[in-house]
Amino acid sequence: MSSDPALIDQPGYIPSLISDAYQRIKSHVAHTRLLKEETLGLWLKCENEQETGSFKWRGALSRLSLIPSGHAIVTASTGNHGLGVAKAAELYGLKATIFIPSTATPKKIEKLVALGADLHLVDGDSLQAELTGKAYAQEHGLPWVSPYNDPEVIAGQGTIAIELASAIPHIDKVYVTVGGGGLISGIASWIKLNSPDTEIIGCQPVNSPEMYLSVQAGRVVDAPDARPTLSDGSAGPLEEDSITFPICSRLIDRFILIDEAEIESAIHHLYDAQGLIVEGAAGVAMAAAMKDSHRRPTDQSVVILCGGNIDPVVHQRICGY
Repeated sequence: MSSDPALIDQPGYIPSLISDAYQRIKSHVAHTRLLKEETLGLWLKCENEQETGSFKWRGALSRLSLIPSGHAIVTASTGNHGLGVAKAAELYGLKATIFIPSTATPKKIEKLVALGADLHLVDGDSLQAELTGKAYAQEHGLPWVSPYNDPEVIAGQGTIAIELASAIPHIDKVYVTVGGGGLISGIASWIKLNSPDTEIIGCQPVNSPEMYLSVQAGRVVDAPDARPTLSDGSAGPLEEDSITFPICSRLIDRFILIDEAEIESAIHHLYDAQGLIVEGAAGVAMAAAMKDSHRRPTDQSVVILCGGNIDPVVHQRICGY
């Protein structure tokens, strides 16, 4: 099936791309663990244990697997998408140029350099890095690999839902952290087609709730009072033409916003209860599930732990070891 953004609202379009992506990438992705957190009655999908430390590996593989070997590609990232693209480029014989906000965590920048990516630091937020990278790609006639605004990237992230569906016959609730919306767009597209009654819950930090505000406004908007957040992987504005916006508007049932103390508490709980090391974005989804008053003890609820690339110093401060 052609990856045509104009077909984005066609029923079954994204799920068909997900099926195709899964066949292309399944030999390269870890079928990550699905743990039961018995004390809270939650299933934990451990994408923090995925190759490169986050779900972004899936989308990078999906998109880059369609580009002929020997080509150069351009992307932008706060870190995790860049890590996925850099390693996938190495796998497929491609050359990656990555634009990244200068505010990205030093640990993620260090990993990108180690993978041999051509790194360009950009003053400003994640959107500014995207716009700068996109302009560079257009100027040099190179393929642009969006962190989220690409059907094939969304399809790669959606392969998580195939693994969930094969393990749990019926899911009542899925908690997913939302940044640009690629992860939740993929998961929701697959699950809603196959299980329309499953509730898709978008989770965002109070300090950077761009998708929530955009859905409320009916158009893509910035967060007027955006502040730094531990969930740096989900922070920042959206591209105005993002295909994830209409998908999120249609398929997310509700949002839960999480403050910084709640993120820290969730990170701490996961380490104490399960020995899991997760980054701030994963803490957002976990915190949302922990505080959700609509979640019943009998619900089959899944939290997507989207990544584990947290600065060790920050994690030690939060968990006190």
